[in-house]
Amino acid sequence: MSETILDESSFFYEPAMQLKVIKRDPELPYRLHSHEFHELVFVVSGRGINFTKDEEFMLREGSVFFVPPGLEHGYKHVENLVLYNIIYGRNLVSRHALDLTELPGYCSIFLQADTIPSLSLSPSQIAELLPLIQLMEKEADDQSYGSGSRTLAYAYLVELLVSLGRIYDQTPNEANQTARRLWEVISYMDSHLDRALSTEELRDVANMSTSTLNRCFKQSTGLSPIEFHIHKRIAYACSLIQKRGLSMAQVSEASGFNDPNYFSRQFRKVMGMSPKQYQRIFTSRFT
Repeated sequence: MSETILDESSFFYEPAMQLKVIKRDPELPYRLHSHEFHELVFVVSGRGINFTKDEEFMLREGSVFFVPPGLEHGYKHVENLVLYNIIYGRNLVSRHALDLTELPGYCSIFLQADTIPSLSLSPSQIAELLPLIQLMEKEADDQSYGSGSRTLAYAYLVELLVSLGRIYDQTPNEANQTARRLWEVISYMDSHLDRALSTEELRDVANMSTSTLNRCFKQSTGLSPIEFHIHKRIAYACSLIQKRGLSMAQVSEASGFNDPNYFSRQFRKVMGMSPKQYQRIFTSRFT
């Protein structure tokens, strides 16, 4: 089979701005192909399989992986898979790396030439980084002369690379492997973001004992299953706030918190700020 190579000229129209953010909604099955550029993939929702000639791994909400130039990969068995492709030129970051290459996690993810490193983000990490990607997309698409958009888009890219490098450093590899074992439980959580779930309910879905389920979640996420589901509901609440137009009472109810005060306490515990503060910060960054 002949290799499909995606070249830089098809995506970067301006040599000085070799950075683009592309939302695939949905991503379709795609045969093995490679790129002349770097590709960072951030999965928003759905599921599927990323594969190479030698291996494959499951994709779901929070999956992040990096494809270096020249390495073949593809997608198959996709189901409502939505993702962001952050693509950038070979030398865009290396020209101004400063101390970036001193960050172990950055080296482990972004300086590999023959593998596709990956990690699984927690719901709160998704809620923190997704607006950053959306801001990068907005600035990278801005064609206004003299607006500073290219500089700002690049700054968002570097912030994202540093954040992912730090997350990688703080997450043991075995934790990400354990997360893949909990696929069905997490998928069940994803389909019930509008209400609380019991440990007994999740135990039945996992077909595990309560102690095994708790141990696996602790190893993978540092949280209990119930805490993890609360994090996912808070992440869902963040997405509702980002869409705007809903009151905090409506956001609270839609994410399964019938008591607005309890919702506010849980939101602050996960995000480090109140829902109103999050709304103000998100709104100000886009205005």
